[in-house]
Amino acid sequence: MSNKIKLSIVIPIYNRETSLVPCVENVLSQDYKNFELILVNDASTDSTEGICKTYAQKYTNVSYVTNNENLGPGLTRNVGLDKATGDYIIFLDSDDKYDKKLFSTVVKAIEKRHPDILVYSLWEEYYNADGQLMYKNSHSLPSTHLTEKEDIHRFAVLLEEETMLGYPWNKAYNLDYLRKCKARFTDIKHVEDILFNIDAFENASSLVVLEDKLYRYCNTADNRLTEKYLPEYFELQKKRIKKFYNQQKRFGTLDRYCLSVLAGEYYRWLLSAVERQINAEIPEEEISSFLRDEFKSKLFRKLRNYLDVGPKLRVLYLPIYNCNVKGTIFIAGKVSLVKNGMPGVFSVLKQNR
Repeated sequence: MSNKIKLSIVIPIYNRETSLVPCVENVLSQDYKNFELILVNDASTDSTEGICKTYAQKYTNVSYVTNNENLGPGLTRNVGLDKATGDYIIFLDSDDKYDKKLFSTVVKAIEKRHPDILVYSLWEEYYNADGQLMYKNSHSLPSTHLTEKEDIHRFAVLLEEETMLGYPWNKAYNLDYLRKCKARFTDIKHVEDILFNIDAFENASSLVVLEDKLYRYCNTADNRLTEKYLPEYFELQKKRIKKFYNQQKRFGTLDRYCLSVLAGEYYRWLLSAVERQINAEIPEEEISSFLRDEFKSKLFRKLRNYLDVGPKLRVLYLPIYNCNVKGTIFIAGKVSLVKNGMPGVFSVLKQNR
């Protein structure tokens, strides 16, 4: 590792001509300057490549790569990972916002502890179609430094409960460590980030968490209505649950608290899967068949009795707990009405679940 920490910043980009310039300018304005910025253009069809080329020509620490075909965010991050030359790598998304002291704050902590992985806290912000901020919610955990593997594995459950484990952009990874543990993003359309981080945490022997909220994850509520229907959505969510479940079991940290976190996720994503099927106008009998099969599954039986949520969510999930097919479809239909009719309200309710 060099005497002065060098950061590799990787931004995967697809058709972001309207947000790319402020994103890059934000990176260039950071108060820590020893970094390389790698722009990975995922075969964009707009003017993204031209913007990348302009910055690469103007700044010696900026480079860009253009994929020959559209690979998706996961494999595009791998391209940047392979090209990176820094001590630590940070993945950023081109439509989010960053605290101007993100790099300097992260580097200060790295120089003190030299962790395998560093996690920083964040703001989750929701904007309407006019760009006005409707609601914001923080995800933050107390600053800590862990060096025992069991402590790191148990803390990973807390990160997952706070929705801070899966994101690739609220972390700085030791690049040598990542390459030694062979963590890679997989070629799937969903949950590739959490699967990557589960692998990254597998052999971590040093973890630093910063309570500083350095990242602003920006959502436009109306965009949620344009998401394409993903038939394998719930199977992919189950894949992430099973992988985390098996990892915690292997390390002997699959306790009741961990199971309750996974049960809460399972119930939430099962209800979301039904709601998405309703939006996609899947026939009710097909949805009913899907639910009947799921209520017989091993994962459902494993997690059914570990649900530990507040009274409001318990009422929402009661039909699932009781294996009530019609009741689950009814509740999912009501959720769909709120999500489509009042996306701003839905965003607030979702964050206060």
